[in-house]
Amino acid sequence: MRVHVFTKENYEDVDTIIEKIFKIYKPKLNDVTIIKPNFVVSDNIWCITHPEFVKSVINVAKKYTKPILAEGGYTKNSADEVFDKYGLREVAACVNMNRERFYKVEVKGKFLENVKISETALKHAYKKPFISVPKMKVHTLTGVSLGIKNNIGFLKKPALGMHRNINEKLWDLLKIFNPCLTIVDGIVGGKGSELNSKPVEHGVVVASDNVVACDLVCAYLMGFLDELPDGIDVFSEKPIEELKRTYKVSLFGKIYGVLKFDIRNIFSLR
Repeated sequence: MRVHVFTKENYEDVDTIIEKIFKIYKPKLNDVTIIKPNFVVSDNIWCITHPEFVKSVINVAKKYTKPILAEGGYTKNSADEVFDKYGLREVAACVNMNRERFYKVEVKGKFLENVKISETALKHAYKKPFISVPKMKVHTLTGVSLGIKNNIGFLKKPALGMHRNINEKLWDLLKIFNPCLTIVDGIVGGKGSELNSKPVEHGVVVASDNVVACDLVCAYLMGFLDELPDGIDVFSEKPIEELKRTYKVSLFGKIYGVLKFDIRNIFSLR
């Protein structure tokens, strides 16, 4: 399993790195391919995949496929708010999956029997190749929010049923949503909490055609793993040990996450 780590200090000319990633992994894409970012909220740019990063992925992907930018988000309107705020509709077709019709599909996992997924997810990501473009950040339940966690955006909200045994359920979800390419925005990461992230000047872009290996390398770089398991070949411009940073879920972050997930947000998604 290969994972590539690139160094990048800012969001200028990210296309160059994305081009390299596409040439290395040569993803086999359909005529139409979902680009799946993490646009959980619109009011904190450190919580989301940076819009300029997403634009770079879209620009390069256009050479190989017709990209659709598809996301759900924390509330019913989160994705639309990000699309509009950062001019993303000007570069690709944008779909707010929280506003679509949902369909029940079988997972047949150990912890997850079935889920409801959006119409666009069913057409273009369910057991099909898609590109996951998550943010490198923490999460109060899973520790990290990366490629595997990014799949929750395909589900009907509120996805309260995912919370119990969430790690096992996320693993089951890979049976139906497994990206052919994961490109993680770690140029500026997020610590503290998933909904009120504070910036971490990390300066990395991590990519792989294996989302599990990609997430493991990211978790290592974030200080959540002391060492990487055997079987992962890391190709990095600098020694990977020198690129480690410290990410923590703060006590305030945990409290904030509980308080923000209140009854008003639940009803806003119905």
